[in-house]
Amino acid sequence: MMLTSIISPGVAGVVLLVVLAGGYLMNRIIQKKYGYTLEREKELEEAKEEAVSDDRSHPSCEKKRY
Repeated sequence: MMLTSIISPGVAGVVLLVVLAGGYLMNRIIQKKYGYTLEREKELEEAKEEAVSDDRSHPSCEKKRY
């Protein structure tokens, strides 16, 4: 069984290199925007604290606590 290549190995190498570079760049962009950082952790903690304080101020929550 003989395989016939429709693209040259050089072109395949360049395509592979471009795909890997694009994947690396996308990973960096996503990590920078959504990844774990200390600043992001502080933002999430502040959001949780605000959500908890908002829940307690709601009249229906006051009834449930007592």
